[in-house]
Amino acid sequence: MYVPTSSHVSAPSYDPIVTSNVLGDVTMGSYDGAETCELVGHTFTYILNRIKHILNNNEVGLYRDDGLAILKNKTPSEANRIAKDLNAEFHKLGLRITMDAHMKTANFLDVTLDLSTGSYRPYAKANNTTHYVHNRSNHPTTIIKTIPASINSRLSKISSDEQQFTSTKDDYQEALKRAGHTYKLQYNSQQDQPPGRKRNRSRNVIWFNPPFSKHVETNVGRKFLSLLDKHFPTNSPFHKLFNRNNVKISYSCMDNMAKILNAHNKSTLLKSDERVTNSCNCRDPTKCPIPGKCQIKNIVYKATVTTNQEPKTYIGISDTEFKKRWYNHKSSFKHEHKKKDTELSKYIWQLKDSSTAYNITWKILKQANSYSNITKRCQLCTWEKYFIITANKPTLLNSRSELISKCRHSNKFLLVNQK
Repeated sequence: MYVPTSSHVSAPSYDPIVTSNVLGDVTMGSYDGAETCELVGHTFTYILNRIKHILNNNEVGLYRDDGLAILKNKTPSEANRIAKDLNAEFHKLGLRITMDAHMKTANFLDVTLDLSTGSYRPYAKANNTTHYVHNRSNHPTTIIKTIPASINSRLSKISSDEQQFTSTKDDYQEALKRAGHTYKLQYNSQQDQPPGRKRNRSRNVIWFNPPFSKHVETNVGRKFLSLLDKHFPTNSPFHKLFNRNNVKISYSCMDNMAKILNAHNKSTLLKSDERVTNSCNCRDPTKCPIPGKCQIKNIVYKATVTTNQEPKTYIGISDTEFKKRWYNHKSSFKHEHKKKDTELSKYIWQLKDSSTAYNITWKILKQANSYSNITKRCQLCTWEKYFIITANKPTLLNSRSELISKCRHSNKFLLVNQK
């Protein structure tokens, strides 16, 4: 897998800087390595439709950027010819591919497949050191207990028989021992296990994911389920929506020390990129929607609509300059086909239809970071939901459905939106 140019990223802007036009490998763990790998996998799916005349799709396996093809009753010269045809097809698309043909034994993902004996066994790279989560780590007890059993199950599934399992289990057993686990790996034949019960009906489950820490003595899960039973008893009209069958709890792990230090280092290095608290480009400062602050980004704002009746408030967010968001609001107040853009515009058009005079004032409630593709979190949306929850309900224009809405700021990081 290759990238068109060699580049690196510089702080604090994180803009890619092209250093050369030489093709280079996308290394494992690189900044966009997973995204590039996923993109290549989707590209291979498209390519499979172009090589139908070379290979039978039923004999090709693909996982992201790793592929495996089986050639039945082919001579070595025929196998080499197919490899050359595949290389030529990839070359037409400007891609490079590395292939090994006419093999009786192949390592695919974590399995070694042997066609000569019809057997298969676990595979790991020669210089690979296996590490597992330590049994004394700050993880939920159920996760710690299921780690050895899940490893044993996986090794048994990718072993054709007990002999293959025994010949490869020592490295995994040693890794478990280093992690403090006393579990003994042993082969479990798939034929000895009863078939699992297949559920035909899917169920919509609401998950509660509190952070787990061994330093917290309170059983948060038990407390949560007791509150569920208390506030949604069997005679409640909402019991069919909120009960122990469709509301589940699963602990989430807190940040480890490496992640905490990494976040601290990034915040320290990026101190030069401080937030702008005062910025305005209005020709007439007296007409600025928020005096002296209309160019501020990443804010939670409040609009207060004053009439001859009780004033109404609207909570909104803007990850661009507030003035751009303000222009969008003004456009929705002016053009009728945009009146349903926001709850605020709906209310303004109700006032206009009833010929009610109104006045709108704007205020910044909070400045926070928008969605980050590194932390996978959006503090801006979180603070918006907080202010909606704590606002005065009778005067609030926001819909309650906004509390469960998905963060839209992550869409700008999707490949489909890259230009």
